[in-house]
Amino acid sequence: MLRPRRAALPPWVWLRRLFVAILGLNIALIGAGVAVVPATLSSPLGLAMLLADVAMQSVLATLALAGPWSFRRVRASIGISGALGLVFAALYLGIILLEFAGVNDNLNILALFVLVAGVAGAVASYRTRRWQSGPLAAIWALVIGTGLWSAGILLINYVSWGSHQQYVFWLNDGAIDAFWRSGSRDLNVFLLQDVQGALFFHPLLSMVVGAIGGMIGGSVARGSIGLHRWVVERERSEG
Repeated sequence: MLRPRRAALPPWVWLRRLFVAILGLNIALIGAGVAVVPATLSSPLGLAMLLADVAMQSVLATLALAGPWSFRRVRASIGISGALGLVFAALYLGIILLEFAGVNDNLNILALFVLVAGVAGAVASYRTRRWQSGPLAAIWALVIGTGLWSAGILLINYVSWGSHQQYVFWLNDGAIDAFWRSGSRDLNVFLLQDVQGALFFHPLLSMVVGAIGGMIGGSVARGSIGLHRWVVERERSEG
């Protein structure tokens, strides 16, 4: 007896599964930081940052799975967010790798956030014909990209931990000077806390910049749609 074929899962479901899996990987990598820098266990701030990072990844997974921001609710535009999130992560990690190689690029990271958010907002609003789709698509583009970036930055740092390349990276980043000014005694613990702080605050930055960039991009898209309609109606009236 032939069994009925199961319907193929929609793309947004696969994207949601992939995103949640990436967040799970991030949690595992965050925990692995204790093996890289065991002294973290004796640092109250280090433990607090570790727990805060795990909580942040869990909150992002919850937002993707349920609630008004869930992938299901924004399924009409989440594909745009996923594609631009991948581009964002690839560009951001590419910049980091160049800096690890000693190349000073002088690129403005915040400009990359704003650019991706604006494009996501414009494309989503234009495609769905809904201005509200813009901010949500932009927020998810940056949050998805940040999730991918987080896994990459942790792996890059863990693999290169203690190397000359890593020291040069953090020296150019300003973290080494900040360590000497802070009065901290353990450089490794301090640098790991710096990475942990980035993992916590980058999603928050993504939400703020995504909302602003998405509103701007959505407004541009709506203006374009309105202008196109006005041109078409005028041509019809004149014809």
